[in-house]
Amino acid sequence: MSLKITILGSSSATPTAHLFPTAQWLEIGNKHFLIDCGEGTQMQIRKNKLSFARLDAIFISHAHGDHCFGLLGLLSSLDLMKRQKELYLFAPPQIIDLVEFFFYRQSDNPFTYIIHRTRISMGEKYLLHSADTARVYTFPLKHTIDCQGFVFEEVFPLRNVNTDKIREYNIPSCDIPKIKKGFDWTSDDGHIIPNKELTLPLPDALRYAYCTDTQYLSNLQDLVGKVDILYHEATYAKAETSIAPLTGHSTSIEAAQAALQVEAKYLLIGHLSVRYKDPTQLLNEAREIFPNAFFARQNTQFILDRKAVQLHIVDPKESIHV
Repeated sequence: MSLKITILGSSSATPTAHLFPTAQWLEIGNKHFLIDCGEGTQMQIRKNKLSFARLDAIFISHAHGDHCFGLLGLLSSLDLMKRQKELYLFAPPQIIDLVEFFFYRQSDNPFTYIIHRTRISMGEKYLLHSADTARVYTFPLKHTIDCQGFVFEEVFPLRNVNTDKIREYNIPSCDIPKIKKGFDWTSDDGHIIPNKELTLPLPDALRYAYCTDTQYLSNLQDLVGKVDILYHEATYAKAETSIAPLTGHSTSIEAAQAALQVEAKYLLIGHLSVRYKDPTQLLNEAREIFPNAFFARQNTQFILDRKAVQLHIVDPKESIHV
């Protein structure tokens, strides 16, 4: 399995003629997650040829419009598409309240599909969502309003068996499924063989941390642990270090310092202020501290296959391998 991030939008504040506000499509553990849903997200999903039908869950970080104004329209469109698959929505309480006020006043089931709505406990760190092949943790960021970050982690539901050990203990094929699920095996004479002896070691789970609107957090590693890819907002350039915390945001170099904290392999920076027409300055500043930094350019895909990040730029059409 791999980890694939499609940047649907990475601008801050208001949309422009060419830039969309924050939204990302994440594929991890065969799950498809939408992270934030700024205005125009539907258009970007179509442009990037992503499947509305495969969407499993939506995660909203906070109740600022550039991260959630596309949500109501998306939910309506899924209904018009006659979606049947259940959808999970994790959002701050006021966002869930808005969804329920807008759609659920007249009916308990206004859509062709069921939305499992969960109000995030803002300001807390905990396991938010657990599926068969992926887990999602949430943790508090430091912004002008309550804001949460997310850690996405793949899960291995089945282990690969050690065929030599299976033959050695003459284990019947009917017992293999339980062993793959992590159970120990008990022989006819009552001898217990530990699962770790019967299976091969699991690979390290791929982990992606999403840190949108926030000041620099000196305790980020305590909140997220070690990750493969870190997305961290970089609203301001290095010269604006004194302004950033006043607005609840970070600078390019603070994003790089955050990547060092969590021992990330790669850093994606985004949410740049619209004052910067070209991200090169901020990217270069980040790379002075963390060389494997990249700009989360709109319509760009980042794919991690445990060996390297393969960067696909959808428009113009070219691929960069790093």
